[in-house]
Amino acid sequence: MEEFTIAYGAVTHVGQVRTSNEDSLLADNNVFMVADGMGGHNAGEVASVMAVDHLREAASGIIAETDLVQALEHANEVIYAESMTNHLHHGMGTTLAAMVVLENNTLVVAHVGDSRVYMWHEGALSRLSKDHSYVQELVDEGIVSIEEARTHPRRNIVTRALGIDANVEVEANTFSVTVGAWYVLCSDGLVDEISDADIAKVLGRCTSPHEAAQALVDAANAAGGRDNITVIVVSTASPDAEVVVPVEEPPSPISPPRDSDNAPVLVMRETPAKKKFRFGPVLFWSALGGIVLAVLVVFAAYGRTGYFVSFQGDDVVVLKGRPGGVLWFNPTVEARTTLTRSDLTDSLALEIAGEPTFSESSAAQTYVNGIRDEVQPNPTTTLPAVVTTTSSSTSTTSSTTSTVVE
Repeated sequence: MEEFTIAYGAVTHVGQVRTSNEDSLLADNNVFMVADGMGGHNAGEVASVMAVDHLREAASGIIAETDLVQALEHANEVIYAESMTNHLHHGMGTTLAAMVVLENNTLVVAHVGDSRVYMWHEGALSRLSKDHSYVQELVDEGIVSIEEARTHPRRNIVTRALGIDANVEVEANTFSVTVGAWYVLCSDGLVDEISDADIAKVLGRCTSPHEAAQALVDAANAAGGRDNITVIVVSTASPDAEVVVPVEEPPSPISPPRDSDNAPVLVMRETPAKKKFRFGPVLFWSALGGIVLAVLVVFAAYGRTGYFVSFQGDDVVVLKGRPGGVLWFNPTVEARTTLTRSDLTDSLALEIAGEPTFSESSAAQTYVNGIRDEVQPNPTTTLPAVVTTTSSSTSTTSSTTSTVVE
């Protein structure tokens, strides 16, 4: 068997739009995982952390593909049980991509959802995982192309996730280790922003796994960073492979001054003052008007994003917008529920009075349904707690596939 050494770099970033990071990662010796959480009230972060923690605890016992699958199936059971017993975590889940390098020169790749695993070798990038997503099914059926799938309006719908159902089908495969290759594990925050071709170009410019992981995250942020971004790059290099160390070119051919011990001395260079430009009155007021308009647009967008649960009179309702409103952009009722203040315990009434917020309408409605299940454990009707909505939305499920919106 050919010998190799393992080196890796791991980077996670909140992105340019989100206010919290629901991604989690594990990079420890020969075990690697990226988990992308989903669910309102910060439950996505809880689910992804639980998945990572469970794999970390099970890592020492993983010596074959079946061991990794069983560990992830058990993690699914733990997350699902938590979501069923804690209404704040009701409906939470996580996608994941995991890789374990075994002692027999093989590695096991497992995934659930749309987190991915790639292999990059000799300038070629190939996928070792296949998304469990709605748009991937469209690609398989020839309805859309791979490039069209990247911008499809329903690209965030996954058909499998850990913690959503009592049972989950983990897809796993065993590969021989390719010595000299780099393996990339990532959340969809990377691939939704840059294409596979761009990923390959970034990897081709890097000389170490850590540099590559950071460069990929930077590229995704530069392209918009609309989601959390997590990347792990793992190299399997030959022990006698030449290590390429990047060398910074000096800013000028002049050698830096040195002290009496021949050590370089840091020189502070004075930056020339920039020339000042004068704007005429018309240009000044035009620029000021543009700035004010841009600020108003930003506030309008901010004031109409997000959802929260609150009381309207004694009724529990789901509202779109920000609690208290932003400037003159007031929240509007997104959905009315069957719950009233009298249905709730004092602690639940106090919780709703605090107006918990959510990034998506479905997450807020799941939260309300969780409260309904708690205060009405044996409801006389099978209707959900949310009975009317001000905007139409659809979701599809089948007996074999769960549809989840991240």
